[in-house]
Amino acid sequence: MFIHHILRLVKDFGAFKSEVNPVLFIDNDERILFDAGYPGQAEDIARELARHGLAVKDLTMIVVSHHDHDHVGSLLALKMMHPAVRIVAGRSEADYIAGKKVSLRLQQAEEHNKTLVGSERDFGERFAAYLKTIDICPVDRLVDDGERLSESVRVIATPGHTPGHISLYVEDRGTFVAGDATAVEDGRMILPNPQFTLDMNAALASIRKMQSLKISEIINYHGGVYSGDVADALAGVLAANSTR
Repeated sequence: MFIHHILRLVKDFGAFKSEVNPVLFIDNDERILFDAGYPGQAEDIARELARHGLAVKDLTMIVVSHHDHDHVGSLLALKMMHPAVRIVAGRSEADYIAGKKVSLRLQQAEEHNKTLVGSERDFGERFAAYLKTIDICPVDRLVDDGERLSESVRVIATPGHTPGHISLYVEDRGTFVAGDATAVEDGRMILPNPQFTLDMNAALASIRKMQSLKISEIINYHGGVYSGDVADALAGVLAANSTR
């Protein structure tokens, strides 16, 4: 039996709200959660799992697309709730998730802050300080491009946003779960936050790689499902970013 569910998590920052969409895969004996929300969302994830008849203790894997704070924020809390769950990440991301290397996003923020002044500098420094509070979590399994997590779910390396970013692909359903490789904004597929893309050339190569796959829908962490003309939408992402 195979089924997937899109979870809906909303983080209220006061001035704005951010919705993210982890994905739950149920594939025979494997129950896989892809990405782990912002800090403080472990109970929200538990409630979302309960809507689909599961508890955190039922998960067999938590797979992390990359080490940004909105994807690993509640990872350690979930691991503490269910110590037997396996934490899975791309080989190039694991040391950042586990805290063995300093977050690339933190390094980027601290470098960018040197160019800022006044209130922008104050905000940037607060954001960098926030990134330093993100919990680290050991990774139990390292995965590479093309590796299978279950009978139906396969890892696809999609570097660019971060060097070790991974997505998941269910080939027989044509379902691609993109993490932050793409996003949807106002019904349009985009490259999320190009200013935070650490390697634009790699990110665009990942889009071209997606074009080579049989994809009928893309589930984005930010923006949810895109099920229109996927080929046209991916071509639009390339066209919009090719001159950056």
